[in-house]
Amino acid sequence: MKVLIANYRYFVSSGPERYLFNITRHLEERGHHVMPFSITYAKNVESPYAKYFVPPLAGEDEVYFDQQSKTPKTIARTLSRLFYSPEVERAVGRMIDETRPDIAYVLYYLRKMSPSLLVGIKKRSIPLVVRISDYGAFCPELHCLRNEEPCTLCQHGNIWPSVRHRCVKGSLPMSALEAAARLYHRMAGFYDLIDKYVVTNAFMLEMMVEAGYPREKLVCLPTFTDTNRFSPPETGASRDYIVCLGRLDRPKGIPVLLDALALLRDRNIAVPHLKIAGAGHNQDYVAQLKARVARLNLDEKVEFMGNLPPEQVPDLLRGAKCAVLPALWFENLPNTLVESMACGTPVVASDIGSLAVCVQNGIDGYLAEPGNPASLAEQLARVCNDPVEMKRLSYNCRQTALTTYSPEAHTEGLLDLFSSLRAEVRRRPSASNVAAAQ
Repeated sequence: MKVLIANYRYFVSSGPERYLFNITRHLEERGHHVMPFSITYAKNVESPYAKYFVPPLAGEDEVYFDQQSKTPKTIARTLSRLFYSPEVERAVGRMIDETRPDIAYVLYYLRKMSPSLLVGIKKRSIPLVVRISDYGAFCPELHCLRNEEPCTLCQHGNIWPSVRHRCVKGSLPMSALEAAARLYHRMAGFYDLIDKYVVTNAFMLEMMVEAGYPREKLVCLPTFTDTNRFSPPETGASRDYIVCLGRLDRPKGIPVLLDALALLRDRNIAVPHLKIAGAGHNQDYVAQLKARVARLNLDEKVEFMGNLPPEQVPDLLRGAKCAVLPALWFENLPNTLVESMACGTPVVASDIGSLAVCVQNGIDGYLAEPGNPASLAEQLARVCNDPVEMKRLSYNCRQTALTTYSPEAHTEGLLDLFSSLRAEVRRRPSASNVAAAQ
């Protein structure tokens, strides 16, 4: 099977890109041919299909919005990609005409490539699957956050609250443009072109149904990890720190974790050493985190490791007492959770969103009230200061990973979906919905 896989970055930046390269490898190991479609960035992994990639909004080194120069050309291209980009439609169309994929699997595309990607695919009667990695299907802000608090005001179709509250980067113009683009996409029927959505967890599935997406179009395939590469430590190996792994962004809730460590110290409870691995593109926020560590007198207990090479991540996780996910938003089954469980490392996470349905409280981890340092401190103490409890949780974590998050289960489920869609689409009139989406 020839699979076109589209994502707006072709280098590892966050969870969706790690998934991109992992699923590519597993599909290719099963004899399938994967062809990427993306945006031309300097950081991209080399690919023979790069000739089909589309230009970035600004320079090839300007990946994130805060980095982008605001030239007239950049602004024009940004608006085009927000609403509809003929440039993207032509590029993906040329790729399909010359490579003849059997199916298209789309990851991130909104804002950077636009729904014109979907039109370019469906004009050629290619079965189309979109994987959901955030809440952008109904939330213009993407994370269901308003003033750093969970918010679902836009979930049922009225997205003007996102404008009123300036949810997109705190800007009224940007929020208004985003809302206008979403309304245009809906009225044009672009989302009707999607044959199936892949969601990673039961919480997201129900959120999508509540937002009006047909349940029959939704397929739950949990994120997977390499359970051989991510494996428990040798018997008797020491676990002498806790780890927080991922992007250093506000919705991740790292200040709550720092405050929880300060509470443990103030209550004369042993404070575990914390390793924070990851980077943030907002360097002012990273500086604020480091200043908070100094203000709380936690310099000797907190280590900022920056971005780690992928080969170092398994050892980091398997050496930890627990992985901490103090998220303030709903998350979407982050890789850190899955990889930690594969390493037999218990997870202490916020009792919110996908984390609440993916961490079995008291079985393979503990859940804390989101945004509450006292609750998080209590759960950290339960795991870190009780070796017997940590051993029990560790065993359960590994079993959860083997049964729920194995690459075999995910890849076979995805291939079954692809095969059934190809058979279904062959029975339909070709490109029946595209005319309404032009």
